Amino acid sequence: MSSSKNNGNVALIVAFAATAIIYVRRSRRRRRSQSIDRSDTCFTFGDNSGSETSIPPGLRGRIGSRGMAALGPSIPYLDGFLKCLLDACDPVANPHGHIAVCVAENKLVTEHLAERLMQPGTATSAFSDSIVYGYNGFLGLPQAREAVAYFVARKFLCPDEPHLSPELALERVRPEHVALGSGCAALLNYLFFALAEEGDAVLIPAPYYAAFESDMRTIAKCVAVPIMQSDPIAGPSISELNAATNKARRQGLNPKIILLTNPNNPLGTVYEPGVVKRTIRWARSRGMHTMVDEIYALSVRDQESSQFESVLCTMDNDLGNDVHFLWALSKDFASSGFRVGVLYTQNEALLRTLQNLNIFSGVSHPMQLIVAEILTDNEFVDTFLDRSREQLVEAYKICTRKLDEMLVPYIVPEAGMFVYADFSKMLPSQTPEGEARFAALVQDVARVVMTPGQSMRDPRPGWFRICMAYISHEVLEIALERISRLALKIKAIGWDHIDPSLIKVL
Repeated sequence: MSSSKNNGNVALIVAFAATAIIYVRRSRRRRRSQSIDRSDTCFTFGDNSGSETSIPPGLRGRIGSRGMAALGPSIPYLDGFLKCLLDACDPVANPHGHIAVCVAENKLVTEHLAERLMQPGTATSAFSDSIVYGYNGFLGLPQAREAVAYFVARKFLCPDEPHLSPELALERVRPEHVALGSGCAALLNYLFFALAEEGDAVLIPAPYYAAFESDMRTIAKCVAVPIMQSDPIAGPSISELNAATNKARRQGLNPKIILLTNPNNPLGTVYEPGVVKRTIRWARSRGMHTMVDEIYALSVRDQESSQFESVLCTMDNDLGNDVHFLWALSKDFASSGFRVGVLYTQNEALLRTLQNLNIFSGVSHPMQLIVAEILTDNEFVDTFLDRSREQLVEAYKICTRKLDEMLVPYIVPEAGMFVYADFSKMLPSQTPEGEARFAALVQDVARVVMTPGQSMRDPRPGWFRICMAYISHEVLEIALERISRLALKIKAIGWDHIDPSLIKVL
């Protein structure tokens, strides 16, 4: 009986093993077959088959569907900008070159910043400390987080206390609530990834910075939903917030985050503190997070008359777990290439998550020490920002004087390094196609690249952002003069008779 039972057990084991082998072999064949089938969703550069997955000639290689999703430019006017880099206008050496007024950088004070960074000891000190040569916490070196916390307290939370002591500053803004990342884009990406689920909606008052959609889509797979406003300068009303939420839900999306940029890009305007507080309360009532990007906060041209107030002040530094402050050196300190962004949040679970994620986008340790030295040099900071504001005021005068001559309306900005102007009267038609045609004519004939409103989800055709600090004052005057001459040509000839190859404005 025992032998018979053992034989039966052996037979069962053999049968099970045979079945497992057959299953594994079939599974392997199935996976191989599926991998072949999935080749339709892999993309080969240089494939001229004409299929939907083919890539234009000139690029070669093989990528998957996720790579394909990240292949497109983060901004639609990138090609025009690249032409400006390759053939940049110089008043003397290349007066007919291309001019970019589509990049929100302040190059007017680069030399002043460089002078400070080249002081004896600044760069040396960044490499003489052994801490920079090894791993450390990926939210930032302790001394860098302390320096940033002090700076945030002094310039954002307590701007009316210029002599705030470091000790008191670090009591108000705790360094452990500060994280550094390689620019605001990286930090935004991580926030979208950590706070939302794939396919969740992010509500943004329109018009808004064109690259926000790439920041949330490429990795986090979130979806931007514009908040359409009757008065973009005033900010979103409760009814407009509700309308955007309802629109997202009709599309099957779950609104999870609202993103505010204050001061606003591209308008250059400032939200009243009450608008910010109202929006945060509305978001909290729906269990949503609020991100406040204040990357242009220190480029408010007239601090005495401006109503700008950081969200840290508006909320009495009580951000809870659902309000997150962002800033970076890119704009106010004219250093986009440094890739230094700042997050201040009191959500400790989020910070623990970023501790792991930020290994992919941490700031180099030498750069952290340089930044720590700069941001705690109060005399330099105040002098630099004053000089920057002076340069921005001059650029603004040049830009608006020419716009006034052309009778082109614009929104009067309080901050930032751009003017948002209405060229709608120059369009061949009041449609997105009309705007695109005008933008192409400006680029091809005047060799000037502006930021089109359609790329920033402005529903009104004809609005363009002019970034007035990316180029010198002299080149800015050249760009505006070219546009002015082109406008006269359009008015004289009419769109029905325009031949770009025959129009000369250079």
